[in-house]
Amino acid sequence: MMDQLEKTASIGIVLPKLFPFSQSQPEQMISSLLTILEDPFFTAVEVSYIADKETRELARKYMQYSCVEIIFNGGDAFRELQIDLSSLDPVVRNKSIIQCQMLIDHCYEMNAKIMHIVTGKFEGEENKQQNINAFIASTMELCKYAKDKADTYELCISLEIGDRHVDRKYLLGPTHEAVHVARMIRSEYNNFGLLLDQSHLPIMGENPLKSLWLAKDYLTHIHIGNSYLKDRQASYFGDKHIPFGVKDSEVGVDELTAFITTLNDIDFFKSPKPTRKPVMTFEVGRLENESPKLVIANVKRTFFEAWANA
Repeated sequence: MMDQLEKTASIGIVLPKLFPFSQSQPEQMISSLLTILEDPFFTAVEVSYIADKETRELARKYMQYSCVEIIFNGGDAFRELQIDLSSLDPVVRNKSIIQCQMLIDHCYEMNAKIMHIVTGKFEGEENKQQNINAFIASTMELCKYAKDKADTYELCISLEIGDRHVDRKYLLGPTHEAVHVARMIRSEYNNFGLLLDQSHLPIMGENPLKSLWLAKDYLTHIHIGNSYLKDRQASYFGDKHIPFGVKDSEVGVDELTAFITTLNDIDFFKSPKPTRKPVMTFEVGRLENESPKLVIANVKRTFFEAWANA
C-alpha cells in the first residue's frame, strides 16, 4: 500500500484547460484560479500565459499564500503566441526563443518551478532530423537563459510530448525519440526534463506503462487525463482532455490505477524533482457545458479510487 497522499505527491490541475479565459478579461482568470486555490485537495496549479502584469502579480500573491506548487503550462501559451522552437525559418525560431524568454521571466515573477514546452508541428520525415536539431538548439538556449536568470531557485524546462500523426501532430512525438533528445540536452543542462501526459499516450499508440519506464530518468512531473479514439466523427475525438467516465474512452479507474502503480515502481515519488514533492496534474476540461465543479468532482472520485487501489 502506498503512503498517504500528502506525504507522497502534490495534486494539481491545469487551469486554462478547465477554465479557458481571454486575455481581455483577466479577472476571469483570477476568479477561476481562486476556485482551485480555495480547494485544499489541490496542492499544485498550472497557470499559463497572463499578458497583464497586474493580474500576474495578483495571481502570484494568491498562489503564494495558498502554499501551492506552481507550474507554467507552455502548451496553451505556445498556441496563443504561435511559438515554434523547431522551425527551420530562423526568423520564426528567433522570435519564438525571445517570446519563451519572456515566459521564463513570467515564471520567475510567479515563482513557477517548471515551465513545460512543446515542439512545433511534425513536417514529414525528410525534415524531421533538422527540425529536431533546431528544437534542441532552441531549448538549450532556454535552459541557459533560465540558469542565467535564476536567483533563489533554477527554473526547469520540461518537454511535453504528444502525438505526431493524429491530432496535435507534434514533432515530438514518440517517447523513445523524446528520451534521446532529453539525454542530449541533459548532457549540457541539468535543468531539463520530460512531461508525460497519460491521455496522450493512447493517441500516440504507446503502452503508457512502457512509456513511463522509458522516460523514468527524465520525468519532471506527470499529467493525468483521458482521451477518446473510438469514433473519429465524435466532437471529442483525439486530444480533447475529456472528463473520466465517458463511454468507450481510453482512461478510467483501472488505467489510472496501473499508471500510479507504475509511477511507484519507477520511483517517481522518491526521486528528486524541481518541486517540493512530485506533482501529478489533472489536465481535464469540460465535455459539453457542464459546470467546472462537476468536472472537479469527477476528477477527485476517479483519483481517490485509483490511488486507493494502486
